[in-house]
Amino acid sequence: MKLPLGEDPRPPYVQAADVLRTAIHDGELRPGERLPAARELQRRFGIASSTVQNALRLLKDEGLIYSVLGRGSYVRAQEAPAEAETEAAAGSETASDEPDPEYTGLGDLRRGWQTADSPADDPRPPYVRTADELRKQIQDGRLAPGAKLPSARDLQAQYGIANSTAQNALRVLKEEGLVYSVQGRGVFVRQLSPRDQFLKRYNEGLEEMAAQRRVDEEAVRLSGKDDDEVAAELAAAEERFTKASTEFEAATAHRDAMRAVMEQRKRLSGNYTPEERAASVQRLYDRLNEGRRRR
Repeated sequence: MKLPLGEDPRPPYVQAADVLRTAIHDGELRPGERLPAARELQRRFGIASSTVQNALRLLKDEGLIYSVLGRGSYVRAQEAPAEAETEAAAGSETASDEPDPEYTGLGDLRRGWQTADSPADDPRPPYVRTADELRKQIQDGRLAPGAKLPSARDLQAQYGIANSTAQNALRVLKEEGLVYSVQGRGVFVRQLSPRDQFLKRYNEGLEEMAAQRRVDEEAVRLSGKDDDEVAAELAAAEERFTKASTEFEAATAHRDAMRAVMEQRKRLSGNYTPEERAASVQRLYDRLNEGRRRR
């Protein structure tokens, strides 16, 4: 994939655009993936900076790529919103008579390609992904009703996005009725109406039930037993429990009876241990005190 330059009558920027277009159509550059930096393209293609900018501008006009201010150019997904687009850099150079340096070949250009912040299978524009993240924080309570959202400048620093991207993300949430603006104060999470609060609790309950069902299904699967086998085991366990309970009650009654018999014998013989004598004296002392209090 070399630029023919002198062998091709087309201008160098058209040739460079053709190489990148082929990479996009062949899937080497996927939707959402960032193109090599303009300086890297300049070095690899052996063309001037203005030639690179003209090549990128041609691909933008064809709808194949879009640029995010301060971040670079990305392969456009089909029907990607135009709000995510800005110029690749303010004051980019236009075509000039600057001579093209000697062509050095593509070499390991592929290693210079970088993906956007989202996974390659998420080609959505940055403002959509930012709105999605804020929406999740509202839904799971990290941003409670009445809470103030980060300013566009804070979002810009937090997510590494352009200010216009942050503004577009907030605009999406406003249109969905999740947030509202107060002039001079910022953007706040909207308080849910009683109906919405009920629906939120209802949906959370459904999610909990669904999660519990998944746990139950997994436990049943791991047991490897059908309903009849489990029912038979339960019946056997119930039978053992009933038998053990009867034996425990009988053993308890027999123990209490033997204690009473032993107490009778000790009262007749006076054969108490020192500890038992002390306990007996304490009981007598407690009864006397109780009698005095009642008077």
